[in-house]
Amino acid sequence: MNSKICLDRKKFIVPLIALIVFLSAWELSTHILSISPLILPSPSLVAKTLIEKLGYLITQGSVTLLESVLGFLLGCLAAVVLATIFLFSKTAQQAIYPYAIALKGIPLVALAPLAVLWFGTGLFSKILLAAIISFFPILVNTVEGLRSVEAEALELMATLSASPMQVFQKLRLPSALSSLFAGMKVSSTFSVVGAVVAEFIGSQNGIGYVIKSSSYYLDTDLTFAAIIVTALISLTLFWLIEFLERKFIFWKTNNSL
Repeated sequence: MNSKICLDRKKFIVPLIALIVFLSAWELSTHILSISPLILPSPSLVAKTLIEKLGYLITQGSVTLLESVLGFLLGCLAAVVLATIFLFSKTAQQAIYPYAIALKGIPLVALAPLAVLWFGTGLFSKILLAAIISFFPILVNTVEGLRSVEAEALELMATLSASPMQVFQKLRLPSALSSLFAGMKVSSTFSVVGAVVAEFIGSQNGIGYVIKSSSYYLDTDLTFAAIIVTALISLTLFWLIEFLERKFIFWKTNNSL
């Protein structure tokens, strides 16, 4: 028990020390080298801006958070449904999977103008781009997880005369949860990237809009503050998925203790 507490403390203390060292070096560099705040503001200036414009950043960040969450949920749902179809239909996988891979290869900045052109500058175009970038990691991990079942377990289910749907519900789906959550943790941060990129192209709200407008007017300290908010949104979503993983895959957590 004591060793676990020490490990938990170390998990937070080591990154905290690294952050303090990094910020200290950054602060000293801006003063010693006399770097202009327009080029690289000091951490203290960024913190001051973050506090002064906290309400504004929270308002804009909530827009990005909403777009990211809805896009992530849409991408997750589409990926799980398609992975399930692939499991029961090899033909469907052979027909669709290559195009899913090709979609992943298209840069998001190339899709963003088209999404805004087709669906406007409203909420849906941002949700769509967040869903697209979230879709692929979950699809790949879920497909792999559903198929990575021990042969002995499948033989046991066959001995019990289990139907394909029973095999899916009782064996394949629980076995795939670990892979599914691994993909979800990656996609949760990707969804924020998708929403922010979409806001760059056409939006009057959101953190992406704040970054674009502040950098245009050389308000660099606000740009850094907005970037910090973006990082916090990504971390929040990642930690939420990690929390849900511990709740749903409780046997994995118990085995690691």
